[in-house]
Amino acid sequence: MFESSRLNELLAAELAAGNSVAEEGPGWDALVRLVILGGPFRTPRPAEGSGLEFREVRDPHYWLAEVEDPATREMLACRF
Repeated sequence: MFESSRLNELLAAELAAGNSVAEEGPGWDALVRLVILGGPFRTPRPAEGSGLEFREVRDPHYWLAEVEDPATREMLACRF
C-alpha cells in the first residue's frame, strides 16, 4: 500500500491488532499518499530515530493522530 516499508510494517501491525482501513488515496500538496484507519492507533507509537514522525492532531475535522514517513511523503492517520 505504501512505498515506505516502515509505514507498511506499522499498517500491518495495526491491522493485526484489529484496526481497519477506513479511507485511502492520494495526499495533497507535498503529501503523496494518505491512509486513514477506522479507529485510534492500537500499537505503540514509533520510537524516536525510527525515521517516522508521530503527531497528535486531535482535530475532529481531520483525525486523532498521524504518522508520516518524510522520506516518501506518505502518511498513516487514525480516526477518533
